[in-house]
Amino acid sequence: MTEPVAILKTAKNVETAKKFVDFLLSEQGQQVSVKLGYIPARNGVALPEGFPARDSIKVLPIDAAAAVKNSEGDLKTFSGIFGTN
Repeated sequence: MTEPVAILKTAKNVETAKKFVDFLLSEQGQQVSVKLGYIPARNGVALPEGFPARDSIKVLPIDAAAAVKNSEGDLKTFSGIFGTN
């Protein structure tokens, strides 16, 4: 799994958040991700020791448009299973 990152629409300091994301995606930031045991999103950065070659990793297909379309229903299903705070 790669290290997920996002800037929320409710972020109070979007410019700083953008700089943080830029760092995470930089070569130096990807080296930090590797040290934490994540697969780097950036090509040319070595995988953590013991991980399979990048081209042998099977990635599950996703229909992004369908995921966005179904997100509200999925959230309701998730909340129904795991509860909400």
